[in-house]
Amino acid sequence: MATGIDILRVRRALDKGLWKPPEPFGPDGWRLVRRDLSGSIIVTCSSHDGAEWTHASVAWADRMPTYDDVKALYEAVFSDGYAYMVFPPPEEHVNIHNFALHLWGRQDGSPALPRFAAVIDGRLSI
Repeated sequence: MATGIDILRVRRALDKGLWKPPEPFGPDGWRLVRRDLSGSIIVTCSSHDGAEWTHASVAWADRMPTYDDVKALYEAVFSDGYAYMVFPPPEEHVNIHNFALHLWGRQDGSPALPRFAAVIDGRLSI
């Protein structure tokens, strides 16, 4: 399970005391939930275009994450590698959480812009 992610290092970097123990999420990922239930973080790995990618998201129950929230997520998950927020065209965007922001980066940290597409609710989505 989740061989591409050192979730305990991520949890420590985010302040271990604020987060419950990690829960498996999907085929290769983890979910962290705040102890006060105010938010969550999901980190997953997958293969696309011949490379291994990491996806990380932060979501709050009642507000959009701040720049500092996303920066802390970046530092915890990607260290000093490249990661990107992606703004696809409206016809490729599906919002499944009103207060979540996402980062994508190659596991080797190299610069590359992702194009992940899937059909969700009948729409092409990144």
